[in-house]
Amino acid sequence: MNIQVKLFGLSEMEHLVGGNEISLEMKGSTVADLLDHLATTYGEHVRKSFPFQILRNGREWIRWEDLSHSLEDGDQLNFLLMAGGG
Repeated sequence: MNIQVKLFGLSEMEHLVGGNEISLEMKGSTVADLLDHLATTYGEHVRKSFPFQILRNGREWIRWEDLSHSLEDGDQLNFLLMAGGG
């Protein structure tokens, strides 16, 4: 399965993966499978970058706790660090 990932506000993760955009070929079909792939490829430190929000294909929000959420070939995922303040 081919997945495109863009990172926003996740500088530690950007450093680990070598940029703010990655294209990857992974086995599996869930958010948990994606995280396993990222941890295997880039190291377990990737998991420490959680929690963040995931926007799928520019229109569907996936809660970071929803690791069983299914993904499809060609999905574009934006990983965003949401910060509040004023």
